[in-house]
Amino acid sequence: MSVVSHALRLALAVAFLLVAPLSAAFAHAQLLGTSPADGAVLAAAPATVDLHFNEPVTALAITLVGPDATSQDLLARTGNGETLTIALPDDLPRGTQVLSWRVVSLDGHPVAGSLVFSIGAATGAAPMAAAGDPAVGVALWASKVLVYIALFFGAGGAVFALFATPPPAARRLARTLAGMGLAAAPLSLVLQGLDALGLPLAAAADAHGWVTGWQTSYGPSVLVAELALLVAFLALRAPRPGFWGALAWLLAALAPALSGHASAADPQWLTRPAVFLHMAALLFWIGALLPLATGLAGRGGEAALGRFSRFIPLPILLLLVSGLALATIQLGPPGAAWLTPYGYILAAKLSLVALLFGLALWNRVCLTQPALRGDSGPRRRLRLSIRAEIGIMLLILGLVAGWRFTPPPRAIVPAAAENIAAEPLYLHAMNDRLMAMVSVAPGGAGPVVLDIELVDLGGEAAAPQAVGVTLSAPALGIEAIRRDASALDDHWRVDDLTLPVAGAWQLALDIRLDRFSLVRLETGFDLP
Repeated sequence: MSVVSHALRLALAVAFLLVAPLSAAFAHAQLLGTSPADGAVLAAAPATVDLHFNEPVTALAITLVGPDATSQDLLARTGNGETLTIALPDDLPRGTQVLSWRVVSLDGHPVAGSLVFSIGAATGAAPMAAAGDPAVGVALWASKVLVYIALFFGAGGAVFALFATPPPAARRLARTLAGMGLAAAPLSLVLQGLDALGLPLAAAADAHGWVTGWQTSYGPSVLVAELALLVAFLALRAPRPGFWGALAWLLAALAPALSGHASAADPQWLTRPAVFLHMAALLFWIGALLPLATGLAGRGGEAALGRFSRFIPLPILLLLVSGLALATIQLGPPGAAWLTPYGYILAAKLSLVALLFGLALWNRVCLTQPALRGDSGPRRRLRLSIRAEIGIMLLILGLVAGWRFTPPPRAIVPAAAENIAAEPLYLHAMNDRLMAMVSVAPGGAGPVVLDIELVDLGGEAAAPQAVGVTLSAPALGIEAIRRDASALDDHWRVDDLTLPVAGAWQLALDIRLDRFSLVRLETGFDLP
């Protein structure tokens, strides 16, 4: 018990030290806005392009594609931080430019996109940013699942050996899993780099993928996981793990706390220790499953079961408290952001966790005491139940690895709030027959939606056959942009429209009342 007590004291100390050097707290990176705006038509080439994010990011790839399809690498001209400022070349030609970018956020996850702007005039469609190789994503998910299995069942076996003597077969299997993790962790590191850069699997031999993977926050996680698995492997070879088992426990709990959505969330004084304690509790629980199932399959095993039954309430309590805190932070306030892939994965995980707790409660209340007395029926049912727990744990680890590819709702909500549209502009135009009320939303440069209500001078709703919209900005050198409005129940709408630049604009409505009557209404407005 002295080793266990020492390990628990060390765990609390490490949980505190995890947050000592951390003052800023950040979320999964989201693009908040750009300067110039996406789709803007500029009179002259800008000196710089700014990409505004909700947290500091590090640029991985910045490429400018010109109207003649030639590309320039601008990574060396890019500054990192919450705002990426990219210095543009001096001799940009007239036409449409595409800035393709990939950055990595503080939680180690890459974000990519493209910014389209034009100099003088738009010159046609532009290519989108590369989506990356789907095979890399699948391989990255699989490698992370293998690392989780190695940590929780391999290093977890060394944790269990601190409390009870595992059967030789379980000890050998835990060592095998730890060795498997020693190979899978570096593989996941290079896959992390390939995914961040959008490179294919064929580039795995390129040092660039390894370097990029290491430079993300996942790099330190892999290093600590490797140390944890190596120490666990050595501890499982000793008759009694002692200090090495406690060290494996600390390192294995620390590795996931160094990267990922949960650890990067605000406030980090809470989230990092919560992740650490969550992992430490899981290591005890999951690490006990293989030894218990193996021990109950043969003779003996009652002593290990008794000790596990005595200690498990504390890890369960830590799991519940830390898991509730992390889920509350990750989900953020209730809203549409919950109905995202992250929320679906969490719902599936919680369903499996509820089933898992139900099995654990049944085991403890109905089966453990009879099995400790040597009753063969409860012993057999308990062994089958533990095997079911192992299967459910594997499914949960697979779901958790899928979170790597989904931003949590708490990261989506601030980005959405930052991008709340400006107040609409309300325009009015009329002649001696008709009056039009037009709203432009949002009331700023970029993609907009026009809603048009038409009434006669008596205030009665008009029912034209068609409505055409023409927008122009002669002083800005922008010629007429023409769209046909779509009829809705009580008004007309144009939603495939971009007003690329702020300034003085002219709006004309061509309203066809019948085969022989066409009314034109005009007005001007200033676009902020």
